[in-house]
Amino acid sequence: MKESEWSLGMQLSRSYYAFKRAAAKRMEAFGLTPEQFSVLSELAKQDGVSQKQLALVTERDQTTIGKILDKLGKKELIVRTPDPRDRRAVLLLMTREGRDIVDRLGPELDQLQLEAFRGLSREQIEQLKETLETIHRNVT
Repeated sequence: MKESEWSLGMQLSRSYYAFKRAAAKRMEAFGLTPEQFSVLSELAKQDGVSQKQLALVTERDQTTIGKILDKLGKKELIVRTPDPRDRRAVLLLMTREGRDIVDRLGPELDQLQLEAFRGLSREQIEQLKETLETIHRNVT
């Protein structure tokens, strides 16, 4: 196959959307979208961050993160609390319900990832991770 017949963007997009559809099916039972779960799972790693920090880590703009946080707040999965060090800032905290969902859904998504990697050796998986990280660094 010629380079011009193969598109990195198309291959990444196809893989991403297929994985996202499969993940969304698993998340439906919990009333979450993949975008909401990605924010919630990031909060599980670093609870008590600001909206700005969360936007940077998830590579989304603050307005988009704000909308996702509003929905997670309505579902009582997160709460916003004033930052004691900065009156203008708000810290984001997971509720017990939010943490419970991450704990319950996490293993299902781990299984999905294993299914996605089926047929690949550990070396191929590690190479894929390194390649994707390099591509990300090259285009950001």
